[in-house]
Amino acid sequence: MEKKAYLKNQTGQRIVGLFDLPKGRGQFPVVIICHGFKGYKEQRHLKTLAQQLAKNGIAAFRFDFTNEVGGSAGTIENIKFSQELIDLRSVIDFVSKQKFVNPTKLGLAGHSLGGQVILTYTPTDPRIKVLADLAGVTYRGAGDTNLEKGFRGKTDQIKQAGYFIVESRSKRKKYKIRFDFYTDLLKHDTLGQIKKINIPTLIIHGSEDSSVPLKHSQTAYKLLSQPKRMVIILGAPHTWKEPQHYKKINPIIVGWFKKYL
Repeated sequence: MEKKAYLKNQTGQRIVGLFDLPKGRGQFPVVIICHGFKGYKEQRHLKTLAQQLAKNGIAAFRFDFTNEVGGSAGTIENIKFSQELIDLRSVIDFVSKQKFVNPTKLGLAGHSLGGQVILTYTPTDPRIKVLADLAGVTYRGAGDTNLEKGFRGKTDQIKQAGYFIVESRSKRKKYKIRFDFYTDLLKHDTLGQIKKINIPTLIIHGSEDSSVPLKHSQTAYKLLSQPKRMVIILGAPHTWKEPQHYKKINPIIVGWFKKYL
């Protein structure tokens, strides 16, 4: 069963989300799913994951960060990684209070930028019991992510303008984003946070990912404590929209949460 939900973050902005619920009344374990940069809760790889979790007795909550691309408030021009961390805490507070949720069994899954969000956030919140990092970014400044590649040879020009342009193929739109987004990203020591993570963590990464190099996941895996697992999906791109990829990946993620949550 799919159930729409609304809440407000700590700054009063509206967040829109969707629960995918198992049959029965609960209380259910729950996994909160975080989308990536320019992503949104209805993307196929996130929706199919949420549905499969629900079929296996685990509630899922996928939501839009306050960045305009999905249904939540805010504008992508003013998107900040720091704000996404605030959004996530507000979502966790909300989800934990639902009568059909077991607040002692809370997991996080995050794709791409959402992966960096959950890896950075988790050491600050003991309520989180299990993680699934899905092709997440783990460091910034090396110029190897798709975002940073777009800055090559243009950094001075972008700094002077104060913004840069990105395109969303799925939404068929171009978005203007303040350069503050990138400078804010550089303030966060995700690798330092990963060293503090002491809960079961799964890492999934496609071998053909051209947006976030595999090295990001390999670096994270080395820093993580046990229990941990890393799975490289041969032939998979950064976002697994096609059935041949998500039908292979989703059972691995669901199995991890069933084992540890």
